[in-house]
Amino acid sequence: MAWLSAAASLDVHPNTFRYRLRRAAEIAEISLNDAEQRFAAMLKLRLARPVR
Repeated sequence: MAWLSAAASLDVHPNTFRYRLRRAAEIAEISLNDAEQRFAAMLKLRLARPVR
């Protein structure tokens, strides 16, 4: 239930957070149940973020 704390930290309703996470996974065509795909997505997002 890590999504509960994630939703709270983003100040959105838990159902909204889960919906948006599901939609992002559908659009990106990744399986959130696959640890390797989650890691690859996380790495790509971090590398795409501009350096501050």
